[in-house]
Parts: sequence; structure tokens; C-alpha cells
Amino acid sequence: MNEKPERKNKGHRERLRKRFLAKASEAYTDEALLELLLTFAIGRKDVKPIAQELVEIFGSLEQVLSAPPDELYKVKGLGQISITLLKVVNFIKSGALSSETSFPLTKGGDTNQLPLFEDTPNGPKLKSSFQVLTNTKLEKQKTNSTAEKLSIKGNSNKSKESRVRSKLSKKKTESVKKIRRKFQISNGYLLDVDQLARILHFMLEKIDARKISRKLLLENTGLANRQIESLVSMGTAMGLVKPNVQVLTPIGLIIATYDIFLENPATLEWCHYKAAGSYQNLIWFEVFNHLLSEESAMTQEGWQRYFRNKLKGQYTDKTLKDHVHQEIRFVIDAYTERNFKKLELLQRSTDARFYRRRYSNFSPLILTAMIYDFCARNELQLSQVSEMAATPGSPAKVFGLDAASFRQQIEGLHDHGWLRYETTHNLDQIRLKPGLSAISFLSAHFEDREPREDSKQSPGGIFQ
Repeated sequence: MNEKPERKNKGHRERLRKRFLAKASEAYTDEALLELLLTFAIGRKDVKPIAQELVEIFGSLEQVLSAPPDELYKVKGLGQISITLLKVVNFIKSGALSSETSFPLTKGGDTNQLPLFEDTPNGPKLKSSFQVLTNTKLEKQKTNSTAEKLSIKGNSNKSKESRVRSKLSKKKTESVKKIRRKFQISNGYLLDVDQLARILHFMLEKIDARKISRKLLLENTGLANRQIESLVSMGTAMGLVKPNVQVLTPIGLIIATYDIFLENPATLEWCHYKAAGSYQNLIWFEVFNHLLSEESAMTQEGWQRYFRNKLKGQYTDKTLKDHVHQEIRFVIDAYTERNFKKLELLQRSTDARFYRRRYSNFSPLILTAMIYDFCARNELQLSQVSEMAATPGSPAKVFGLDAASFRQQIEGLHDHGWLRYETTHNLDQIRLKPGLSAISFLSAHFEDREPREDSKQSPGGIFQ
């Protein structure tokens, strides 16, 4: 009676291995790779639910591998052997030693764990240094390889995808060259939404002004000059305020009208996308597009060392010493103590290391607005799903979605009729609908209606 489930389990595991060796596209999703990996450590048990739960909790295979052992132990079904295997794979992947990550694998094992190791490794530790050229190149090669397996099934579409990818890469490179990155967003202050609301409220009252002077803001908000400077900087980073002229952007107008205290999760989704997705916001962008997805979980002090190493030579030692700490403190505080905490994107382990949790509870209209905004920035009317998922600054990247998870979200938006998800003839791409824009979907969300194809103000709503 006990042998039948084992034979069935064995057959499934053999199929997993064969699909992987045959380079089948379905074998290269995060969940499939993690399921295959767990079969080597857990016996007599279906490990697919464990793999699914891990990806759901931590966001991606990359983040599962780099998650702190104490957090992994909280997942039912994982024991010392399976966690050791995950950390060994992550160690091999990192290719070097560091003092950042240790392996306190001292808890009891599980009866389903196979005897992979006789002794628990305690000495070697993971690397978390910033090897920009080498690591980025290898990661890009790996991502592109996986993307091709997932989205290219026939030779007829390879050239088309190549052209799209080339165009996106070219646009991205050109835009990056033109942007001067802003190191200091917070200037030592934390994200005080009540104070930011004062700024936005005054700007809303002066909606017809082409420019609002700092003196006028000082006289009408009751805030100190440095506070105003910092709050305007934060509002600009989130896409709510136009830089240099201190007036609301069109999207800032919508949010100041409907959610001036940034309390709605949909508002926070958009503000996170704009802030973490903007290459100009140096620390904010690097945290959510590189550090949390490419490096092992670190403490706040680890983040500081990471950025000092990364930025060394670009700024003076005094600037790095004085301001790296402030900017990191601002980001961590915003996502663990203040309004962005509602998104539950940034998590802290019991040993004070930070990791990202994948976000999937999107407001559909807001996610659609993000996609239209991202494509507009890159001058695209269509984009490959896998390419967008792998591109820094994209909605998928800043919210920790892999290609498979992002694809599921896109299918839902296609069902709403707000964009086209094209899969026939071996395609795997998003096509935007003409006449619609990010404003169309943002205004539709806050006005609780279907999106329309124009963006003029009218008495019936901000954008009709």
C-alpha cells in the first residue's frame, strides 16, 4: 500500500528531470526549478506545493535561495537538509566568500529529508559584494536565456523578438545616458506623509500656477525651508511634483485630489513604481532593481557597505559617509514603518536582514497604467513579456515578479480588454491599445469607471 504513492512520486520526479534536460520551456519557471531542486533533498512527498509557497512568500527563485535560514524554517515542509541544499546552491551561484551571510542551520531535521549531508556546513559564507560588470553580464545572459526558452518556440519569431529587445535596450541605454542620477532624495528626513500632504494641498490650490516659489511654500505651509526642500524632493521622486517649478504633475493632480495622504494601496503601488522604477532615484532604484534581487539578504549595515563599494570613486568619501546612511534609512523606514509598509514588499528577518516579498495583489487599472507608462518611456507599442519582466525599472522588476507571475497578471488585464496579450503564432507579447495612456487608467481607477481615450479636464472628473 505504501509503494504506490512512491512509484507515482518517482515517475513525476523523473519527468521533472527529463523536462529539464530536454530544455522544455515549462521546466525553467521559478517554481519548476525550485520543485526540481527540492526533490534532491525531500523524499516521499510532493514538493510542488512547497515550491509554490516559497515563491509566493519570497517572490522569486533568486530570493528563495538568498533568504535567511530562519525565514526558510518558517515554511512548513522545509528542514535542515533542504535548507542546506538551498544555501549551498546559492553559495555556488555567488562564486565567492563574504562575511555577510552565515548558515545557522542548527534546527532539527524533517522525517522527509533525505540524508544529503552528514554534517551541517557552518564555515563558508555567501558573498554580497558589488561585482558590477561580471555579475550583471552573467545575470543578463542567464535571464535572456531563460526568457528565450519561455517565449520563443519557433524560429519564425526569433528575429521579431530580437528587434523588439534591441529597440528596448537601445532606448534604455539612450535614456540612461541623458539622466543625471540623484543621490540624495531625503536629505536626512523621513517620509512624513502629513507634511507632504500640506505641500500637495497648497499646490492643488495653485493648480493654474506655472511655478510656485520656495518663498510661497514657506509662507503657506508652516514648514521649515529644509523640510520643504526634502518633501518636494520626495514628491518629485514619486512622480507627483514637477522638479524645479514645484507644481503638481498630471498624476500628482489626481492623487492630491483623491488620496492626498497616500493611504490607498493603489496610490502606494503607483508611487512605488515611479520611485523605485526611476533610474534617476539612485538609491531607491538600486535597492529594488538590483540589491534585493541579486544579492543575499543583508542587514542595514550590509546595505551601507554595498552602496559604499558600489559608489566609491563616483562621490567623495565624505559624501558617502554622510549620506549613504541617510538615504538607506529613508528607504527602509518608508517600507517598514510608514505608508509603504501596507504593500509588505520589504521584510525583516529575525536576524535583522532585509529581503523582498513578491507583490501580486495589484489594482488592475493601476498595473495597466504602469505598463503603459513603462512602454511610453521606452517608446514601445508592444513588448515581450519575458523581456519586460527582466528589465530594471519595469513594473514586474520593482514588484519582484518573475516572467511566469507577470504573465498571469497580463492575462487578467487582457481579459479586461485594456491591452492585448498575444500568444498565437508562438508570440508572448503585450500590445498596447491606441489612444490610451497611463493617465487614462489612473483617472479611471480613482473615478471608479472604465478608461476612456482622452485626457482633457471636465466638470465630470479630472480626466474624462
